[in-house]
Amino acid sequence: MRYSFFFMAIIATLVLPFTSCKKDNFETSPTEYVLSDEEIAEISANFCSTSDAHDYNDHSILHEGASADDRGTGVKGKFWPAGQVLRVRFLNGSTALQNKVLNYAKTWSTHANVSFVKVTAGTAEIRVRFGNLGHNSYVGTDNLSIAAHLQTMNLQFTDNTSESEVRRVSLHEFGHALGLMHEHQNPFANISWDKPKVYAYYAATQGWSQQTVDAQVLNKLAYAPTQHTGLDPLSIMSYSIPASLTTNGFSIPWNTELSVIDKEFIGKMYTSTRIRVRHAANTNSPITVYLNGVATTLNKNETISLPAKTTGNVLQIWECPTGCMWSSFTPSYGFQYRIISAANNPNDLSLVLEL
Repeated sequence: MRYSFFFMAIIATLVLPFTSCKKDNFETSPTEYVLSDEEIAEISANFCSTSDAHDYNDHSILHEGASADDRGTGVKGKFWPAGQVLRVRFLNGSTALQNKVLNYAKTWSTHANVSFVKVTAGTAEIRVRFGNLGHNSYVGTDNLSIAAHLQTMNLQFTDNTSESEVRRVSLHEFGHALGLMHEHQNPFANISWDKPKVYAYYAATQGWSQQTVDAQVLNKLAYAPTQHTGLDPLSIMSYSIPASLTTNGFSIPWNTELSVIDKEFIGKMYTSTRIRVRHAANTNSPITVYLNGVATTLNKNETISLPAKTTGNVLQIWECPTGCMWSSFTPSYGFQYRIISAANNPNDLSLVLEL
């Protein structure tokens, strides 16, 4: 068995249990962190409050404690099939504004085997309304579960909204529609948050409780539901993070374009070149694998098609037979594989052809 120490920087992260960490109970008043009117205006213009529990019949602010499943980089099972044509119907707004949004959305299509087409009537997977509900969208195939008379995406734009805001938010929200999640909650993220300031910041700008800030900002998504790269601070899918909200000065600006990793990752998630792998090991623990730049965690008996190359694939399995390490294998495109345990050690893992 050959071993690789590639991606060792994240090993400490992978050995953490697949549960959220204990939350510190900070009690911080919003008045302890004062924002200028300009800062609040910028945040309000760009902020995305995506959740799984929009009530588009309620034309008030999204309710406190709404489900916040839009985190990480991408969620298994919510990506559309490769080659999918997604119909987009705008429920209001000027033709000029509609076309501007759609043209930015199509930027994703230049990097992935998926496309958007505008329709004016009938069935549409994505239904966009311009209104005062903030910027938000359902994630990937969750759009199919929304009643046909309701919107699936809200954009708080008017014809007077700046070009940079329309571009940034359109790219971000249509990234959600394609199955992407908020990058700052990537499972590999290791952001040194200054929690009291974070709580105060979001209380002042969004009116959020500490519980909601934990769910929307601080808590990382568990490995098992996601497929992801390492943290990409340049991703269009990340929140802006002011340096004042971290203990080490780390910051992320309002990214306005797709990053290199955004383009590469969306291409991989919508490729038809895939290798199927099944967790058939003699352990109930999840198993993390790394193939073609994408980390994926499989639950017991789960089978998943991983984005691959036609040749030169190297699949790494995180295993802990004695000490934890990446174990490397060379699967071939066009075949199916399963992960199995050694007879004398369920944590000693191998990749074999599926019979």
